[in-house]
Amino acid sequence: MKIAGRFGKVNTRHMKKRLGIPLFVICSSLVGCTSASDLDRKADRTQSPTADARWLTLIVKAADGVEPQPVTLQYVSEKCKEATSYGVGGQSQSGTAMMRALNFEKIDLVRQAAGDAYKARFAIDAGGACQWKLASLETSFKYRSSHRLVKGKEVISHRNEFNFRSAKDSIRTPNVRAEFVYFPVILVKDDPSKNEVRLRPKSLFFPPNLDPSTSGTMTLEVRVFEDMAMTVRADPQDSHRYLVTYPDGATGTSPYMDMVGVEDARMQCLLSTGKKSCAEYDPRRR
Repeated sequence: MKIAGRFGKVNTRHMKKRLGIPLFVICSSLVGCTSASDLDRKADRTQSPTADARWLTLIVKAADGVEPQPVTLQYVSEKCKEATSYGVGGQSQSGTAMMRALNFEKIDLVRQAAGDAYKARFAIDAGGACQWKLASLETSFKYRSSHRLVKGKEVISHRNEFNFRSAKDSIRTPNVRAEFVYFPVILVKDDPSKNEVRLRPKSLFFPPNLDPSTSGTMTLEVRVFEDMAMTVRADPQDSHRYLVTYPDGATGTSPYMDMVGVEDARMQCLLSTGKKSCAEYDPRRR
Protein backbone atom coordinates (compact mmCIF):
# COMPACT_ATOMS: atom_id res chain seq x y z
CA MET A 1 0.00 0.00 0.00
CA LYS A 2 1.20 3.53 -0.82
CA ILE A 3 0.02 6.91 0.52
CA ALA A 4 0.11 10.01 -1.68
CA GLY A 5 0.59 13.39 -0.05
CA ARG A 6 2.29 16.72 -0.50
CA PHE A 7 5.68 15.00 -0.26
CA GLY A 8 4.86 12.50 -3.01
CA LYS A 9 4.40 8.78 -2.67
CA VAL A 10 5.61 7.04 0.46
CA ASN A 11 6.20 3.33 0.79
CA THR A 12 4.53 2.41 4.08
CA ARG A 13 6.37 -0.91 4.28
CA HIS A 14 9.71 0.87 4.80
CA MET A 15 8.08 3.49 7.03
CA LYS A 16 6.86 0.83 9.44
CA LYS A 17 10.36 -0.62 9.68
CA ARG A 18 12.06 2.72 10.24
CA LEU A 19 9.49 4.42 12.49
CA GLY A 20 7.94 1.52 14.34
CA ILE A 21 10.09 1.80 17.47
CA PRO A 22 10.15 5.63 17.67
CA LEU A 23 6.38 5.79 17.21
CA PHE A 24 5.94 3.28 20.00
CA VAL A 25 8.12 5.35 22.33
CA ILE A 26 6.29 8.58 21.44
CA CYS A 27 2.84 7.04 21.96
CA SER A 28 3.94 5.46 25.22
CA SER A 29 5.22 8.82 26.49
CA LEU A 30 1.73 10.27 26.22
CA VAL A 31 0.68 8.14 29.20
CA GLY A 32 4.05 8.33 30.92
CA CYS A 33 5.16 4.87 29.79
CA THR A 34 2.76 3.43 32.38
CA SER A 35 3.19 -0.24 33.10
CA ALA A 36 0.37 -2.68 33.78
CA SER A 37 1.41 -2.90 37.44
CA ASP A 38 1.15 0.90 37.80
CA LEU A 39 -2.36 0.88 36.36
CA ASP A 40 -3.47 -1.70 38.94
CA ARG A 41 -1.82 -0.01 41.91
CA LYS A 42 -4.18 1.67 44.39
CA ALA A 43 -3.25 4.49 46.75
CA ASP A 44 -3.11 3.85 50.48
CA ARG A 45 -6.17 5.74 51.79
CA THR A 46 -5.25 5.40 55.45
CA GLN A 47 -5.31 8.74 57.26
CA SER A 48 -2.84 9.51 60.01
CA PRO A 49 -2.86 13.22 60.97
CA THR A 50 0.33 14.46 62.64
CA ALA A 51 0.39 16.33 65.93
CA ASP A 52 0.47 19.71 64.17
CA ALA A 53 -2.24 18.86 61.60
CA ARG A 54 -5.08 21.29 61.03
CA TRP A 55 -8.58 20.14 61.94
CA LEU A 56 -11.98 21.59 61.06
CA THR A 57 -15.07 21.48 63.24
CA LEU A 58 -18.21 21.85 61.15
CA ILE A 59 -21.33 23.13 62.90
CA VAL A 60 -24.63 23.33 61.04
CA LYS A 61 -27.45 25.20 62.74
CA ALA A 62 -30.70 23.95 61.25
CA ALA A 63 -34.12 25.49 61.77
CA ASP A 64 -37.33 23.45 62.17
CA GLY A 65 -37.97 21.16 59.23
CA VAL A 66 -34.31 21.16 58.19
CA GLU A 67 -32.07 18.11 58.56
CA PRO A 68 -28.42 18.26 57.40
CA GLN A 69 -27.33 15.41 55.16
CA PRO A 70 -23.95 13.63 55.44
CA VAL A 71 -21.03 15.83 54.38
CA THR A 72 -19.00 14.74 51.36
CA LEU A 73 -15.27 15.27 51.82
CA GLN A 74 -12.80 15.13 48.94
CA TYR A 75 -9.15 14.53 49.81
CA VAL A 76 -6.31 14.79 47.31
CA SER A 77 -2.78 13.44 47.34
CA GLU A 78 0.07 15.14 45.52
CA LYS A 79 2.34 12.24 46.46
CA CYS A 80 0.38 9.20 45.26
CA LYS A 81 -0.87 8.62 41.72
CA GLU A 82 -3.62 6.40 40.40
CA ALA A 83 -4.76 5.38 36.94
CA THR A 84 -7.66 7.59 35.82
CA SER A 85 -9.74 7.16 32.68
CA TYR A 86 -10.35 10.23 30.56
CA GLY A 87 -12.26 11.05 27.43
CA VAL A 88 -12.11 14.08 25.14
CA GLY A 89 -14.02 14.44 21.91
CA GLY A 90 -15.69 11.06 22.17
CA GLN A 91 -13.82 7.83 21.58
CA SER A 92 -11.18 9.48 19.40
CA GLN A 93 -9.28 10.91 22.37
CA SER A 94 -9.69 8.70 25.40
CA GLY A 95 -7.51 6.47 27.50
CA THR A 96 -5.93 6.10 30.92
CA ALA A 97 -3.36 8.33 32.60
CA MET A 98 -1.63 8.41 35.97
CA MET A 99 -3.03 11.34 37.95
CA ARG A 100 -3.00 12.45 41.57
CA ALA A 101 -5.09 10.17 43.78
CA LEU A 102 -8.47 11.25 45.15
CA ASN A 103 -10.32 9.95 48.18
CA PHE A 104 -14.00 10.64 48.96
CA GLU A 105 -15.57 10.21 52.37
CA LYS A 106 -19.06 10.64 53.81
CA ILE A 107 -19.23 12.09 57.30
CA ASP A 108 -22.41 12.11 59.39
CA LEU A 109 -23.27 15.22 61.36
CA VAL A 110 -24.26 14.43 64.94
CA ARG A 111 -27.11 16.38 66.48
CA GLN A 112 -26.15 18.01 69.76
CA ALA A 113 -28.10 17.27 72.92
CA ALA A 114 -29.39 20.81 73.27
CA GLY A 115 -30.40 23.29 70.57
CA ASP A 116 -30.59 22.92 66.82
CA ALA A 117 -26.91 22.35 66.03
CA TYR A 118 -25.30 19.40 64.23
CA LYS A 119 -21.56 18.81 64.46
CA ALA A 120 -18.70 16.90 62.82
CA ARG A 121 -14.92 17.12 63.09
CA PHE A 122 -12.36 16.02 60.52
CA ALA A 123 -8.76 16.63 59.51
CA ILE A 124 -7.70 19.16 56.89
CA ASP A 125 -4.18 17.71 56.87
CA ALA A 126 -5.09 14.02 57.00
CA GLY A 127 -1.54 12.77 56.47
CA GLY A 128 -0.88 9.06 56.03
CA ALA A 129 1.47 7.46 53.52
CA CYS A 130 -0.06 9.54 50.71
CA GLN A 131 -0.16 12.81 52.67
CA TRP A 132 -3.87 13.43 52.12
CA LYS A 133 -5.17 17.00 52.24
CA LEU A 134 -8.76 18.20 52.23
CA ALA A 135 -9.66 19.65 48.82
CA SER A 136 -13.38 20.30 49.23
CA LEU A 137 -16.47 19.64 51.29
CA GLU A 138 -20.06 19.56 50.12
CA THR A 139 -23.12 20.10 52.28
CA SER A 140 -26.83 19.71 51.63
CA PHE A 141 -29.95 19.30 53.72
CA LYS A 142 -33.37 17.68 53.66
CA TYR A 143 -36.38 19.92 54.10
CA ARG A 144 -39.73 18.63 55.35
CA SER A 145 -42.51 21.12 54.63
CA SER A 146 -45.34 21.99 56.98
CA HIS A 147 -47.04 24.25 54.41
CA ARG A 148 -50.69 23.33 53.98
CA LEU A 149 -50.28 22.72 50.23
CA VAL A 150 -47.40 20.26 50.57
CA LYS A 151 -47.50 19.25 54.22
CA GLY A 152 -45.12 16.40 55.01
CA LYS A 153 -43.42 16.40 51.61
CA GLU A 154 -39.64 16.41 51.50
CA VAL A 155 -37.00 17.79 49.18
CA ILE A 156 -33.19 17.68 49.16
CA SER A 157 -31.46 21.02 48.63
CA HIS A 158 -28.78 21.66 46.06
CA ARG A 159 -25.26 21.07 47.37
CA ASN A 160 -23.03 23.89 48.55
CA GLU A 161 -19.33 23.29 47.94
CA PHE A 162 -16.40 24.82 49.81
CA ASN A 163 -12.94 24.45 48.27
CA PHE A 164 -9.72 24.28 50.25
CA ARG A 165 -6.57 25.32 48.42
CA SER A 166 -3.51 27.48 48.81
CA ALA A 167 -4.30 30.43 46.57
CA LYS A 168 -3.57 34.13 46.69
CA ASP A 169 -7.22 34.99 47.35
CA SER A 170 -7.87 32.20 49.89
CA ILE A 171 -9.32 33.13 53.27
CA ARG A 172 -6.84 32.28 55.99
CA THR A 173 -9.12 32.97 58.95
CA PRO A 174 -9.52 29.76 61.01
CA ASN A 175 -13.14 30.47 61.98
CA VAL A 176 -15.70 31.25 59.28
CA ARG A 177 -19.47 31.63 59.26
CA ALA A 178 -22.05 31.56 56.46
CA GLU A 179 -25.83 31.88 56.36
CA PHE A 180 -28.06 30.16 53.82
CA VAL A 181 -31.58 31.51 53.44
CA TYR A 182 -34.18 29.64 51.37
CA PHE A 183 -37.86 29.87 50.56
CA PRO A 184 -40.26 27.25 49.14
CA VAL A 185 -41.61 27.30 45.60
CA ILE A 186 -44.79 25.20 45.43
CA LEU A 187 -46.08 23.81 42.16
CA VAL A 188 -49.85 23.51 42.53
CA LYS A 189 -51.56 20.84 40.42
CA ASP A 190 -55.16 19.84 39.77
CA ASP A 191 -54.69 16.87 42.08
CA PRO A 192 -53.50 18.32 45.45
CA SER A 193 -51.77 15.05 46.33
CA LYS A 194 -49.38 15.64 43.42
CA ASN A 195 -48.31 19.13 44.47
CA GLU A 196 -44.54 19.57 44.49
CA VAL A 197 -42.21 21.63 46.68
CA ARG A 198 -38.81 22.99 45.67
CA LEU A 199 -36.31 25.24 47.37
CA ARG A 200 -34.78 28.47 46.13
CA PRO A 201 -31.93 30.35 47.80
CA LYS A 202 -32.55 34.00 48.54
CA SER A 203 -29.51 34.74 46.39
CA LEU A 204 -26.81 32.71 44.69
CA PHE A 205 -23.76 32.06 46.83
CA PHE A 206 -20.23 31.46 45.55
CA PRO A 207 -17.99 30.49 48.50
CA PRO A 208 -14.40 31.75 48.42
CA ASN A 209 -11.39 29.46 48.60
CA LEU A 210 -10.38 28.52 52.13
CA ASP A 211 -6.92 27.87 53.53
CA PRO A 212 -7.19 28.24 57.33
CA SER A 213 -3.94 29.11 59.06
CA THR A 214 -4.69 26.70 61.90
CA SER A 215 -7.46 24.48 63.22
CA GLY A 216 -10.82 26.22 63.37
CA THR A 217 -14.59 26.09 63.07
CA MET A 218 -16.96 26.52 60.13
CA THR A 219 -20.47 27.48 61.21
CA LEU A 220 -23.30 27.23 58.69
CA GLU A 221 -26.78 28.49 59.51
CA VAL A 222 -29.66 27.20 57.38
CA ARG A 223 -33.12 28.78 57.41
CA VAL A 224 -36.21 28.16 55.30
CA PHE A 225 -38.90 30.85 55.36
CA GLU A 226 -41.90 28.53 55.38
CA ASP A 227 -44.41 31.40 55.42
CA MET A 228 -42.84 33.09 52.37
CA ALA A 229 -43.66 30.48 49.76
CA MET A 230 -44.18 31.30 46.10
CA THR A 231 -46.94 29.30 44.42
CA VAL A 232 -46.87 28.32 40.75
CA ARG A 233 -49.63 27.00 38.49
CA ALA A 234 -49.59 26.00 34.85
CA ASP A 235 -51.41 28.59 32.74
CA PRO A 236 -54.58 26.90 31.41
CA GLN A 237 -54.48 29.25 28.40
CA ASP A 238 -50.81 28.71 27.52
CA SER A 239 -49.02 25.38 27.99
CA HIS A 240 -45.64 27.16 27.83
CA ARG A 241 -46.28 29.59 30.70
CA TYR A 242 -46.64 29.45 34.47
CA LEU A 243 -48.67 31.76 36.68
CA VAL A 244 -46.72 32.87 39.75
CA THR A 245 -48.08 34.26 43.02
CA TYR A 246 -45.76 36.01 45.48
CA PRO A 247 -46.21 35.80 49.29
CA ASP A 248 -47.65 39.35 49.34
CA GLY A 249 -50.28 38.49 46.72
CA ALA A 250 -48.52 40.05 43.72
CA THR A 251 -48.67 37.98 40.53
CA GLY A 252 -46.30 37.37 37.65
CA THR A 253 -45.53 34.85 34.93
CA SER A 254 -42.63 32.65 33.87
CA PRO A 255 -41.96 30.45 30.83
CA TYR A 256 -39.88 28.02 32.92
CA MET A 257 -40.65 26.41 36.24
CA ASP A 258 -36.95 26.10 37.04
CA MET A 259 -36.50 29.90 36.79
CA VAL A 260 -39.24 30.83 39.25
CA GLY A 261 -37.72 32.59 42.26
CA VAL A 262 -34.13 32.52 40.95
CA GLU A 263 -32.39 35.82 41.79
CA ASP A 264 -35.82 37.43 42.10
CA ALA A 265 -35.43 41.03 43.36
CA ARG A 266 -38.97 41.18 44.76
CA MET A 267 -38.50 37.98 46.75
CA GLN A 268 -35.15 39.23 48.03
CA CYS A 269 -36.91 42.36 49.23
CA LEU A 270 -39.73 40.42 50.90
CA LEU A 271 -37.23 38.21 52.72
CA SER A 272 -35.26 41.16 54.05
CA THR A 273 -36.11 42.03 57.62
CA GLY A 274 -37.77 45.39 58.24
CA LYS A 275 -39.19 45.72 54.71
CA LYS A 276 -42.83 46.82 54.86
CA SER A 277 -43.33 47.30 51.14
CA CYS A 278 -41.61 45.98 48.04
CA ALA A 279 -43.82 47.79 45.54
CA GLU A 280 -40.75 49.23 43.80
CA TYR A 281 -39.84 45.74 42.61
CA ASP A 282 -42.29 44.62 39.95
CA PRO A 283 -43.23 40.92 39.77
CA ARG A 284 -41.52 39.14 36.94
CA ARG A 285 -43.56 38.84 33.78
CA ARG A 286 -42.07 36.86 30.92
